[in-house]
Amino acid sequence: MRLSRTQDGMLTVNLPNISVKASWPVETIKSCFSLPFIDTPTPQLDKVTPDILNQIKEFANIDKDSAQTTELAVVALLFLYGSIAAKTGTLPSITICVLSKLPASAGLGSSAAYSVCLVTGLLSLSGLIQEHAAGDRHEGMWSKEELLLINSWAFIGEKIIHGNPSGIDNSISTFGGAIRFQAGKISRLDKMPPLRILLVNTKVPRSTKLLVAGVKERYTKYPYVMKSVMDTTEAITNICQEVLSQMAEKESGEYYTMLEDFIDINQHQLGAMGVSHPSLDQIVLVSAKYGLHTKLTGAGGGGCTFTLIRPDTPPDTISALRQELENLGFSSWETKLGSFGIIQHFSSNGTFDIPVNL
Repeated sequence: MRLSRTQDGMLTVNLPNISVKASWPVETIKSCFSLPFIDTPTPQLDKVTPDILNQIKEFANIDKDSAQTTELAVVALLFLYGSIAAKTGTLPSITICVLSKLPASAGLGSSAAYSVCLVTGLLSLSGLIQEHAAGDRHEGMWSKEELLLINSWAFIGEKIIHGNPSGIDNSISTFGGAIRFQAGKISRLDKMPPLRILLVNTKVPRSTKLLVAGVKERYTKYPYVMKSVMDTTEAITNICQEVLSQMAEKESGEYYTMLEDFIDINQHQLGAMGVSHPSLDQIVLVSAKYGLHTKLTGAGGGGCTFTLIRPDTPPDTISALRQELENLGFSSWETKLGSFGIIQHFSSNGTFDIPVNL
């Protein structure tokens, strides 16, 4: 994300990945709303009301019943701008441009990365967190308190876009590395081994909001059955955390076998929750032909999968798998787990360039 001060009296937004480009006069924004929407340094969820969001949608010519993430991304931007930037007393004229290598609506957290970048830029612009000098680029650029502030505001953006998000995506985009998220509490994993994974994009769009609502409906309908599914998923999480910690100390083929077993079990559990999809199931079956283990990532219903790659996996095996997946219409790329969270790459003359390194 690049945020630049301007002198044209406009709030300009350019989101080419989702074909959004718009501008609004700052004075018009001031006259249309009672700002700031949230007047405290830390956000208050009860201030994100349907009335305010509907006012923003009307202002931006968006249908009040829209569930399109591309349109809700604009609503989130206007709400955050009207909450954070308005704290200075005068709304700044700025241009915001966001570019992403992550496909939208694919379960890779692109909306969270977007929210974290946006919030960090606005907080820096408003003097609520430290602005860094040009050339600064390292983990720990902001204090724990500043990162918590970034994360809490980014959660507001995720809530506007997705309705009832877990907070996982904005947390990992903020803090980086690896985290444990349970009952709304975040703890960072101190020991995380480098793991190779293959991400595969089904190219099937889906809505996190609708999928989360579907899981909730199934749980309400079959509480005793779904509770056992959730309990199994929690048990897998607990054991995997122990395995990852041990792998960070000493790599062993036995640990990879355990992770592969848990990937298989978890994929079946997610199917029982109703969030799998024929395209996801097809990728799981294709990767199994090559002795690899795959599960969906994100909300499911399409989106992406990840495949664990053992260190001794022959390169030809990965090449053959990727070619077969490409022939089936999927796209894939290899990456590693764990990286920096939010980083400010450049700051000069009022220009911020704050991508999330994923």
